Amino acid sequence: MSHAWIEWFAVGSALLAVGMGVLGLRITWIFWVISSLFYLHIFAEARLWADSALQLVFIAAAIWGWMRWGRQVFSPGLMAMKARLIAIFCACLCWLVVYGLLTILGGHAALGDAFVASFSLIGQVLMVRQRLEHWLFWLVANLTGVGLFWIQGLKATAGLYLFFALLALIGLRQWQKQIDLQVLSSQAAYLPDQGQSAAKPISQVRA
Repeated sequence: MSHAWIEWFAVGSALLAVGMGVLGLRITWIFWVISSLFYLHIFAEARLWADSALQLVFIAAAIWGWMRWGRQVFSPGLMAMKARLIAIFCACLCWLVVYGLLTILGGHAALGDAFVASFSLIGQVLMVRQRLEHWLFWLVANLTGVGLFWIQGLKATAGLYLFFALLALIGLRQWQKQIDLQVLSSQAAYLPDQGQSAAKPISQVRA
């Protein structure tokens, strides 16, 4: 199979993975495995070592996500401010560490490669945990990936990442709507009995 066809198969399976993720469907993780296998080959040929290694992490995360989402109903939540700051700190720390390793290994476009890989990694972990904010990490990583992959000659993948950025915005809105529905549903469940004055306030903030 030619390199061009492999890239287009990777693009198609990745689109299905993100699209199913926007809808909160468990099958998203099957397509994550398929697309990650394709991109493992593509990024290794382009000597984008961080993104190559990231595909192995994605496969492991997909297995974790498949098991975790199978045990619970799709129920996204918000992160507490402290958790958000910790996630950003971990992404930046990972970026610096990976950049240092790539510099030593002589990888191509080490700074951008490390950034996309690090923010994608944190985004993936937060996605498995069904946190709304994971879409913001994906948005930043995808926009950076557009320039990175275009420079590396992976034009179809660059276009894919631009579309991913759009899907991240759609996913953010879709998951927020789901959270709002959960709040309304929870409030309805706590409607006051006769003689009580008000329903208990419900929060969707999680660790």
